Amino acid sequence: MISRRRLTLQLTPLLDMLLIVVFLQYFQLRDREQSLAGEQQAIVTERSATQSQITELVQNLDALRQQLSYAETQASQARQRAVLDRQTLIQSQSTLQHVVDQQQVIGQLVHELFQIPPDDIQQLLNSTRGPGGVQTPADREKIMQRFRQLASGSPGKILEHLLSYEEIRKRCDVWTLHLEASGVATLSDGIRSRSLRVPMQDDGEVLREQFVAELFTWYRTLPQTKSLVVILLTYDRNSRIYLTESVRAAMPVWVGRMQADSAGRSRFEYADLGFRLE
Repeated sequence: MISRRRLTLQLTPLLDMLLIVVFLQYFQLRDREQSLAGEQQAIVTERSATQSQITELVQNLDALRQQLSYAETQASQARQRAVLDRQTLIQSQSTLQHVVDQQQVIGQLVHELFQIPPDDIQQLLNSTRGPGGVQTPADREKIMQRFRQLASGSPGKILEHLLSYEEIRKRCDVWTLHLEASGVATLSDGIRSRSLRVPMQDDGEVLREQFVAELFTWYRTLPQTKSLVVILLTYDRNSRIYLTESVRAAMPVWVGRMQADSAGRSRFEYADLGFRLE
């Protein structure tokens, strides 16, 4: 009789080993996934940095292109200016002698014009001031001395004097206010002029405030004045005394009103030149 042997398998250790293998594989896969995720993040970060660098390089390239275009434009303009300057220089050299000759002729003519007889000069000086004007012997002698210097000076000195006066005119405004014998006052800034009748009442009294207001209205129509404005007052020899006195009295009021209106931007002065020379 054959005896049978029973085969008994211990499954618990096998199951434990299987579980250990499974867990080991799980941990390996997880580590691998984490490593891959890190590598992908690093790739993404590096790609983003590379893209930023590429964008910056493109912007720098565009800026360099713009600078190059601007430099080319500037160089072209510089070449054009150089050509124009050369042409101007050639033209200036060709006309320089003509200008010098012209200035010498002008100087000679002005010198001849100032050869005024002393008696005529004295008569003009004595008759210039009106009844309200003030001219001392010292003032007349000073003007006479200036005439003598101009008359005896070289053409260059006379021309220098006239050019200096012209430069002064460029830096200040010179207005004129002339009173005619008919009672009409003519204002001029050298470009614009206006005539207005001195307002009077029926009894002949001058309406000074109204006259000042009309002068101020004319001033407000002018463009921005320079830092200094000089007003020269003259009048006809046949002007009535009460008219000339009223106009003289109105001058400081008008000047003060303009001074206040300019708020310190301009300074206003006036000079009474007396009778206008004919």
